[in-house]
Amino acid sequence: MNGPRFARAALHLGGVIGLLSICACANQGSPAGGPQDRSGPQVVGTFPEPFAIVAAFDDEIRVEFNERISERGRQGSLDDAVVISPESGEISVRHSSRALRVTMEGGFRPDEVYRVTIQPTVQDLFQNAMVGAFEFIFSTGPEMSPTVLAGSIVDRITDQPIAGARVMARAVRPEGEGEADDTVIPAHIATTDAQGVYAFRYVPVGRYDLTAFVDENRNREHNDSEPVGIAQELLNAADTIFLDFALLAPDTTPALAGSVDAVDSLTLSVGFDDFLDPDSELVGVSASLGPDSLPAIEILAIMHERDYRARQDVIQDSLHVSDSIQFEEDQQQIELLTSAGDSAAAAEIQSQLTSPRPPAQIDPRESQTRDLPTQVLFFLLSDTLYVDRSYELTVSGVTNINDVPGGGGTAEVLREEVSADPPPNGPPPGTDPTRPPGALTPGGAGGAPNPGGLPGPNPGLQPSSSHE
Repeated sequence: MNGPRFARAALHLGGVIGLLSICACANQGSPAGGPQDRSGPQVVGTFPEPFAIVAAFDDEIRVEFNERISERGRQGSLDDAVVISPESGEISVRHSSRALRVTMEGGFRPDEVYRVTIQPTVQDLFQNAMVGAFEFIFSTGPEMSPTVLAGSIVDRITDQPIAGARVMARAVRPEGEGEADDTVIPAHIATTDAQGVYAFRYVPVGRYDLTAFVDENRNREHNDSEPVGIAQELLNAADTIFLDFALLAPDTTPALAGSVDAVDSLTLSVGFDDFLDPDSELVGVSASLGPDSLPAIEILAIMHERDYRARQDVIQDSLHVSDSIQFEEDQQQIELLTSAGDSAAAAEIQSQLTSPRPPAQIDPRESQTRDLPTQVLFFLLSDTLYVDRSYELTVSGVTNINDVPGGGGTAEVLREEVSADPPPNGPPPGTDPTRPPGALTPGGAGGAPNPGGLPGPNPGLQPSSSHE
C-alpha cells in the first residue's frame, strides 16, 4: 500500500450525525506562554481517502489529526473510539502521536462498502475532545449508493433516549440459501449518540435484519439478558428510511399480583411485579372478590392506570360543567327574586350557593408520562367494601409488557376505617343503617365518595367479572 492520502471532503447528514470539515493546520500546539489550547483534535487525513475505491487489503487504515492526541479516550480505551461497518472481526486501535492506526481481524474483504466512524471520545493532551463524530466511506469494489437508514432508540419503559446503544444490520440470506451455504454474513454497525440517534449511510441495497441493543457486557454481540429491539427493513437505491426502536429487557415470567390498595370505597388498585402495556386490551383478564361469607361484590371494570386517570378527568370536567350551569341558574334566580322584591327567597338561595367545582387539572409532567407503561391495574366495584373486613381478590389472565401471558395471583384487600368524629345523635340524615359502615346509599349520601363523586354504585357500568 502507498502512504496516506489526505481526505478531500467530509460527509454530512443533517440532524443525524455531525461530521467535521477537514483542514490542515500548520501550528500543532500552543506556543510556550501562549493561551491554553481549548479546541479538540480535528481529522486532517485518512487512508483510504473518503469515497475511494481500493482493492481488498489486510493492512491498517489510518486517521490523522491536526495535533497530538491522548493514548486514552474520554470514555474507556481507544478501541471503543472506532466503529467499522460492516464488521467482520475484532477491531484493534493503535495510537501514535497524531494518528490512530486501525486493523480488523480478517482484513477488509472484497466487494464491500466500508463506513468508518471516529467517535468524539478522542481527545488531545489537554483533554479537549473532538467536537463531534467523524465518518468516512470507502469501497473495495462496488459503487457507493447514497442510502440512509437512521432513527432513534429509547427505553421502552421510560421513553428516554439511550446513548451508546449498538445497532447491527445483517443482510437477509437469499431465499433457498441455508446457513451452511455461507459461513458469516458481516454485520453493518452503528451506535447511538447522546440523543439516542443512530445512522447507517451508504449501506448496499437489500433486505436487512436489524438488532438494536444495549451492549451491557461490551462484547459487541447481543446477549439474552440485554435490552433489545428487532426489525426487518428493505433498502432500495437512494432510499432514506427512518426506523425507531424502543428497547425492552427480556422477560419470560408472568406478571404476579402484589399489593392491593383501596383507592376509595368503590375502587381498588393492584400492583404487579412486571410492567404492563397501556395500549394492550385487557382481553381475558378476570377477577373475583371473596369470601363467600360476605355479600357479593362484582368487578364492573378493569382499567389501565392511564384509562382510569382519563375517566377521572372526564368525571371531574362533567361535574364542573354541571356545577357551573347550576351556579348560573341560581344567580339568575337570585336576580329575578331580588328584582321582584322577594329578598327573603333570594337570600335563602344565596345562603346555599356554592362555587362550581374546578375542572380537571393535569400536571404537564404527568401528561407526558401517562402513556408510559405502569405496574398497576384499577378495578371498579359494584358496591362498597365493608370497613375493616378482610377480602380476597383473585386476578388471572394478565399479560405483561413482554407479551408473557398467564399473570395474576391472589392478594388480601382490607379497607381501613377513616377516623372521624361520630355524629352525636345517630347516623346523619339520608344514610341507611342497614348498609355496611361507610357504604353509599342509592342517593349518594354518607360514606366515602365513589370514583368521581357520582351517587350510588359506579354509573353506566354493568357487572362483569371477565373482560372478553
